[in-house]
Amino acid sequence: MNYYCKGCSYRGKTSGSGGECPACGSFNLTRGGKTEEQPPPAKWRLILLIGLWSYLIIMIIWKLLH
Repeated sequence: MNYYCKGCSYRGKTSGSGGECPACGSFNLTRGGKTEEQPPPAKWRLILLIGLWSYLIIMIIWKLLH
């Protein structure tokens, strides 16, 4: 059984000893079934991220040198 706190968005398998949220202490917890696991991001997104950061760093270095 999984717990979800509506106050602080805590998600976990345990609640506090009195039924409160272990993260923020509120009693605004809901019980849920299985949590949906998000799939890992696509590889093209990682490649695009690395490429754009590399381009930014190269442009900053180029601008500083010229």
